[in-house]
Amino acid sequence: MNMKTEIVEILESLWPKNKAKGLLAQNIFSQEIKANSFGEDAKEKILPGCWLIAPKNDDFYKFRFCFFIHPKVVKTYETTIDIKKHLGEKYRPFHAIAEFMNNAGIGIVYVFAHTENGDLPFEKIKERNFEGINWHFFSFEGGNFVTRSPVEFFERWEGNRGQARYGSAWDKNVKEKIQNLNDETLIGLLLNEMFFLGFVKKILHKPIKDPYDVDSFLMSLSQKHIFPMEIKEKSPGGNGNELFFGIDAGRVMMLLRLCLPNDANAIYLIRELDKSGKFKGWKYITLSDIIMIASWNLQKGGQGMHKQDTQTIILPYNYFKVFSKEELSEDSLRNIGCLPKDIKMLAKRFGSELSSKFHILK
Repeated sequence: MNMKTEIVEILESLWPKNKAKGLLAQNIFSQEIKANSFGEDAKEKILPGCWLIAPKNDDFYKFRFCFFIHPKVVKTYETTIDIKKHLGEKYRPFHAIAEFMNNAGIGIVYVFAHTENGDLPFEKIKERNFEGINWHFFSFEGGNFVTRSPVEFFERWEGNRGQARYGSAWDKNVKEKIQNLNDETLIGLLLNEMFFLGFVKKILHKPIKDPYDVDSFLMSLSQKHIFPMEIKEKSPGGNGNELFFGIDAGRVMMLLRLCLPNDANAIYLIRELDKSGKFKGWKYITLSDIIMIASWNLQKGGQGMHKQDTQTIILPYNYFKVFSKEELSEDSLRNIGCLPKDIKMLAKRFGSELSSKFHILK
């Protein structure tokens, strides 16, 4: 069995099929970024996302952390891991994202996996034995990354009854597409799961409250504008002129939690499929647009990535815009980068249209 097949087999044992579908959209987007489909400088503007988790206690909302997982395995003999060396040109933009999350009152930890030979023990992992992977933490404190012991860090994390979940069989076409991802991408995906399910849940047995993730971050070259991104693959619901996209209400609450303290906006990106499953194109909507156009009556959604019931916000299909390289220009990012400013502009525009249609005198 080759490495790709082994990794996909492991991931299928860990991921529900909805999660596999969502992560596939993220990685197709990443591959298109690397292929310059959205312009040559897009690679500098799109950065990896993170886990968002909190201890399972009454005041969990005060103690949210984001964990960024390094996408490669480090050899254990590297007794002193140099975060700047491993991140290279990505260190400066990542530092800006750390400041962004810190401004939102979120704790920041950058995580390295390390093994003796720098390889992952696939056979042990398939048996759900995760002891062969060690972890190294860098905690963002006072503007610097400080090395921390993972075990000591989680000693302050209440509880010891967390359990690792099991996956479910994937749709055949999703499995084939994930199988076609490159080795580097698959290892990065596996390391994310080894940290969350293998280390936090299976080894430490830590219970988690409100687990979410940020799929990616979009950053202007100036680093003045940072957008958390949610990336999904969807077909529109409804018929005729009443087409819509439904999005998870919890995602909107999470994005607001990150963006409001920073006066920042967020991007909800959709890889649109037609009813037959054929790719149509990339569509997007900003968080400010979501707030202004969303229906206030929620609908019951399906199960989320962690098998929780979800509530769905309904958004008119026609309000979604085509996502192209022009949307990633510095001018475009500057124009939509401030959520309060964008909402005020939309409110003023809607007020003008309301006045025009109903002839209200002001």
